[in-house]
Amino acid sequence: MRAFTLDSFDAAPGLREDLAAPAVGDGDLLIRVRASSVNPVDTLIAAGVLEGMVEHEFPVVLGRDFAGVVEQAGPAVTGYAAGDEVFGWVPYAGPTVHLGTWAELIAVSHDGSVAHRPAAVGARQAGAAPLAALTAVAAHDALGVREGTTLLVVGATGGVGSFAVQLAARAGAVVIAPGLPEDEDYLRGLGVTEVLDRGGDLLASARARFPDGVDALLDVVSRSAEALDAYAGAVRDGGRVASPVGAAGEGPGRSNVGAVPGPDGMARLAGLLDAGDLTVPIQATHELADAGEALEALSGRHTRGKRALTLP
Repeated sequence: MRAFTLDSFDAAPGLREDLAAPAVGDGDLLIRVRASSVNPVDTLIAAGVLEGMVEHEFPVVLGRDFAGVVEQAGPAVTGYAAGDEVFGWVPYAGPTVHLGTWAELIAVSHDGSVAHRPAAVGARQAGAAPLAALTAVAAHDALGVREGTTLLVVGATGGVGSFAVQLAARAGAVVIAPGLPEDEDYLRGLGVTEVLDRGGDLLASARARFPDGVDALLDVVSRSAEALDAYAGAVRDGGRVASPVGAAGEGPGRSNVGAVPGPDGMARLAGLLDAGDLTVPIQATHELADAGEALEALSGRHTRGKRALTLP
């Protein structure tokens, strides 16, 4: 079986063709993967950043998202059968960093983070959505975004940010976001109401536009509470702040958010995609053999949406 793996902390990740197919438990689905995507956690694992934080079991198969076809359903499986088109995601540690989705075949629990793929959504789009989209959903809920909410999104061009903007705009919120001049059409297409100069004084610009402060902040970029607080100055007293990277800190209105494992979130995401309430912006598509290039691109180039991975 082909898979893209990290074989040690001293080696660069690469394609292998000698892995055994996964064992299929009674309640498991054996899925032939057709598409996936690159998420920031993949770049951290590939670079060995998580060494010492969580146990690694080599070889580590990279990748979190998947879309594919059920090849086999265990005898205890309900709701799925061979031939079903599905999509979902797997946690980066379960409990070790070991299993991922950049492989021709994966085995996942039928009651885990998996759902039937909506017919209106192609495999490439479905395979690029789950982790980032469900993180955006969690942020949306934590921030209480609704009609009339003023929301500042820092990192709106990235995967999580692009989904969060769409959710907020469809709820009737006023969305503002910093961006480069070349990003303006992209951001407005997602639903951003006002694009602030990314190279200017963001706090001053936001306060000039909303003197009393915005209702909520989603900061996808800042890696520490101190860095996030520089943007939190744009939030009104009693407003809400969320971070998907653990930088929100603690206190009233502060939320560190992430995708919640399980079928309920996937069912909700399937509904959003099926209804057209979320679209999946894809910046570039890479084949499995070129996953190393995709990792470098995500960490080293300007991001606009998602980078998809396909398995012919």
